[in-house]
Amino acid sequence: MWRHMTGAQRILEVLLTRRSVSPRRLQHPGPNPDELDAILQAGLRAPDHGGLHPWRVIEFRPQNREALAWCFEQEKLRRDPLAGPADLKRAREHATRPPLLLGFVVSPRERSKIPAREQWLSAGAALGNLLSASHQLGYGAIVLSGERCFDETLARQVGVLPGEHLVGFISMGSVKEAPPPPRELLSQSVWSCWQGWKDPDAAALPEAQPILPSERVRGS
Repeated sequence: MWRHMTGAQRILEVLLTRRSVSPRRLQHPGPNPDELDAILQAGLRAPDHGGLHPWRVIEFRPQNREALAWCFEQEKLRRDPLAGPADLKRAREHATRPPLLLGFVVSPRERSKIPAREQWLSAGAALGNLLSASHQLGYGAIVLSGERCFDETLARQVGVLPGEHLVGFISMGSVKEAPPPPRELLSQSVWSCWQGWKDPDAAALPEAQPILPSERVRGS
């Protein structure tokens, strides 16, 4: 990385060093109210076609965690009636362990001219900003989804409205144990460069095929 970082490079460094941190590796304290507000402001600055903000968060405060744990336990039993004590204990801990716990909800605006897929992209960008802002403030964070997010009873219990989607639960807190080193990620695995058409005269034909991604060539 850079030896003498500029301000812009420091910001990029935050993005390049962000890691998901398991709730088992988190401890108190979590973000305080002012920090949480700053994290949410970062989410609101994500790219958002039409300025719809098609997402929201639900905070589960400490005094309500036991009630949420019961909801998680009941969801586990609906999904697996034979779940044993250890399984139910894990389900409850998903509600009680995180220092700060948020539900992330996507709320597409059905009457908007903005396509639903673009609204989902905006919500995903906002979620990324929430995680990056948490990292910038020195906290660890992770989004956990799983089958419980598709349980309509649980969604209704936590306040998800008709037409909304419970995407996952965000855990945030101080890092007590660093996660394992990240595996190497190669930018070329998500990069390609369009080289035009092999046969320009045939480009307008329905069966015309562009140069395949496997024929990637870095160019100027």
